[in-house]
Amino acid sequence: MKTKLDKQREKYPDMPDVPYLPMGEVVLVYRLPSEEKTQGGLYIPEEHAGPKPCGVLVAAGLAARDVLADALIEIGDVVYFGRFEGDEKEFAREEAKKGRYLLQLKVRGLLGSVDALERMKTVDIVRDKETGEHIYKQRKAA
Repeated sequence: MKTKLDKQREKYPDMPDVPYLPMGEVVLVYRLPSEEKTQGGLYIPEEHAGPKPCGVLVAAGLAARDVLADALIEIGDVVYFGRFEGDEKEFAREEAKKGRYLLQLKVRGLLGSVDALERMKTVDIVRDKETGEHIYKQRKAA
């Protein structure tokens, strides 16, 4: 069975493999390529195309996974982050091609996920009577 990350790799074949498992609150994100064309059909030169503030979450440290689980975000989701968040690390370079990079940042630099918003439509947030904590509970099919 294919994971969500495997499906994203099919969609973005330039995505490098995960070089290491991040520690603590660190996450690795593959920044999505910038747009080549405007909505009006004009081509944007590569030197003028800005980096997108979104990407695919490819790995997360254990403390980061706790934070991500609270926000219903999973590995393989498309996430949004601040424009100047994190450090780009080059992990793969082929001859005569541009390097392939992953963005390394703290989990608190993530702003949210569209995939988590879709997931939120199928769960309810309820308060556990014993512990007083808020938990996600899957909705029953109608």
